[in-house]
Amino acid sequence: MGGRGILARHMTRRRFLGTTALGAAAFAIGAQCDPALLRRIEQAKTAGPPTHSAWVWQFSVDGTPEQIAANLRANGLAAILKTHDGVEWMSKYDHHADAIDGPAQIRRLADFFEDQGVPFHAWCVVHGTDPIREAQMVGEVLYSRARSVVLDLEGSSGFWRGTKDDAVRFGEELRRIAPNGRVDISIDARPWRINLVPMEEFVYYTDGIWPQLYWDTFSTQSNLDAYRNSGYPAGASGMTPEFLLDTTWQLLQGYDRQIIPVGQGASTDGAMWGRFAARAWQVGMGSVSVWRYGVTPYETLVYLGENPAGLAPQPPRNTPTAQGSPTRTPSATKTPKNTRTPSPTKTVTRTPTRTPTPSASTPVPSATNTPLPSATLTPLS
Repeated sequence: MGGRGILARHMTRRRFLGTTALGAAAFAIGAQCDPALLRRIEQAKTAGPPTHSAWVWQFSVDGTPEQIAANLRANGLAAILKTHDGVEWMSKYDHHADAIDGPAQIRRLADFFEDQGVPFHAWCVVHGTDPIREAQMVGEVLYSRARSVVLDLEGSSGFWRGTKDDAVRFGEELRRIAPNGRVDISIDARPWRINLVPMEEFVYYTDGIWPQLYWDTFSTQSNLDAYRNSGYPAGASGMTPEFLLDTTWQLLQGYDRQIIPVGQGASTDGAMWGRFAARAWQVGMGSVSVWRYGVTPYETLVYLGENPAGLAPQPPRNTPTAQGSPTRTPSATKTPKNTRTPSPTKTVTRTPTRTPTPSASTPVPSATNTPLPSATLTPLS
């Protein structure tokens, strides 16, 4: 988009954040435009149809690229593969021969998944300890043919530990390198945790928000009390998919970004996925994702395949009961192997944490909820 017109002018983050809601909405001659709108226009030119997706953590625990691609292809799902953590490629932690050790391996895997008919996306953990290099690595992933990158932005140990200025430095470098690349953030959307990370700074530079909503993991009295104390009482129904989605919509809808909720793959009750998808659709979240592939019953993948993104979901025909890796593995073409053997290192483990404090002033339609038993799940890590 050449030229020096209104849409080509640069607006700094601080100027954007200082703009009033009325001024931001005004589109008069000479007004500045939210850079996110320009990115949406450019991204729409190459964006494919919406898809549901499954997160992949490590090949050594989730399955081989061949298995993952075959199961996702059979159900019309996209893959979101972890490429790096901070400034370390995943081969430091994942000892599988196909683990990511740099841009060349990302390109090989991107080509492999796309050739199998599986849209290829990436995710990483951002720390903020070296924001310039971290931004450059995200740019390398985008230029290595990933359709998008999701930043796991959490405020607990092992995750984000930078400052707001570090977030700005990261964002400015990212948009210098990849001005129009699709980059989203994934957060722990519990209302007392959102503000543990610099939300406004990251939202300004990114395009979507993936809230982590784990109805089994969050079903504890301490979480219910914290929700109530934050102004979001769950009521007698307890920690249900509907409650989490309603609360999350109230917390995030003011950011004016696409919201793609992340649901609990290892749910103790597979019928919850029908409720999760239905409520997400009702509050305007047309695509959902599952954390994570390696603990999700194959029947859940089938349900998502039978109820594709962009269409109103139907109740599940069967209730998945198994947990662990998907059981059916259609055949797939073998992916090129990475010849580098990663050096063994201890595997990282992660726990979500963070704190937002926005108030819930906008009502959403009421939902019918049912209490769920607690379960263990490693959050997006």
